[in-house]
Amino acid sequence: MDNVELRVYDKELTPLGVIDEIASLLWTPTYWNEGTVGDLKLLVPMTENNKKLLKKGNIIVLHDGAADYTDETGNWRRGTQIRYRHITKDAEGAEQIEVQGHFLKKWLSKRIILNKIVMTGTEQQKINRIVTENHGTGAATKRQFKQFVILAQEDLGGSSTEFAYEDYTDAGKEIYNRALAGKLGYDILINENTRQYGFWLYKGKDLTSGNSEGNTPSIFSRDFDNVNEQEYTESDEGSKNVMYATGAADENGTAPLVEVDQGGEGIDRDEVYVDMSNISRQYTENDVEITIPEAEYKKMLAAATADALEDYGETVSFTAIINITSNLKYGEDFNLGDRVTCIEKNWGIRIDVRITAVCLAYQNGTKEIEATLGESLPTLIQQIRKVR
Repeated sequence: MDNVELRVYDKELTPLGVIDEIASLLWTPTYWNEGTVGDLKLLVPMTENNKKLLKKGNIIVLHDGAADYTDETGNWRRGTQIRYRHITKDAEGAEQIEVQGHFLKKWLSKRIILNKIVMTGTEQQKINRIVTENHGTGAATKRQFKQFVILAQEDLGGSSTEFAYEDYTDAGKEIYNRALAGKLGYDILINENTRQYGFWLYKGKDLTSGNSEGNTPSIFSRDFDNVNEQEYTESDEGSKNVMYATGAADENGTAPLVEVDQGGEGIDRDEVYVDMSNISRQYTENDVEITIPEAEYKKMLAAATADALEDYGETVSFTAIINITSNLKYGEDFNLGDRVTCIEKNWGIRIDVRITAVCLAYQNGTKEIEATLGESLPTLIQQIRKVR
């Protein structure tokens, strides 16, 4: 792990130093998940330097290969914030420090959507508006993130839909929902030279075997010796293909009902109902209360229902431990968020899936990469949406 370096900063991005010897490091960025404590897991020997650097609230930036994003101001990299610290001493007197933290995208949940947003636009436009008005220059001064910019973006495509964001919604969760709907990745990156944070919204490349964009395909298969271990899981438990939803009642007390139907008849039709009365018919703009026209309101309700139905899709997961000495190099031939092809002839599997998480594991002087392609299965606390 000679080329691996962990640089530590305070929240103002003042350089504090570099971590000494690393016993174990798990660095797990995700494409669209919100960020959670456990994204970073670090175990190091107790030294005066490490004890000084590894404090709650400090920021860690991994240097191991190319930057995540580059513009005219320099390189931008992902960072994690330390939120947990544990110190141990064994029977032989050896002391170790364990820290855990989350990627900085988790900070987006430090804000709520303070003012209702009613708009028509792509998921990219919706996300940028949420960030601008609640974290960036469009927010009140005391709500603005310091040293924060929105990084330049290309047009990420997608269809334009009507939508209304309820007042006081968790901004981070809504950004996650919009990113998932648009199949977009995002994070907050760090520019160590300019000492800035940058909101990064992007879309992974299509590297599947039949891609029409002219990209060199990335194909993962034991036949190509680029996969050491792998697991495949598919599940349609809890899946639904029809959703009924009711919105807020009008002045006569009548609540509109919408139906979103993905197809299916007889026993192949799986229905579910959701109450969407929290989508208000009114919003305030320049201190004037505005009522959304009935036709526009029903379009918004239908769009929200279609998004909610995505929560009930089938799940497909292909987890692979990648051979780092193989023909495909992480950060060069493929990246987090790219769509790739996975083939396992013995299992009769050939699928095109997105890389939704990458775990970089450094331990005992070795490096290992585990990629999650598609989605992990739903847990009791999170219903994972289908990757299309």
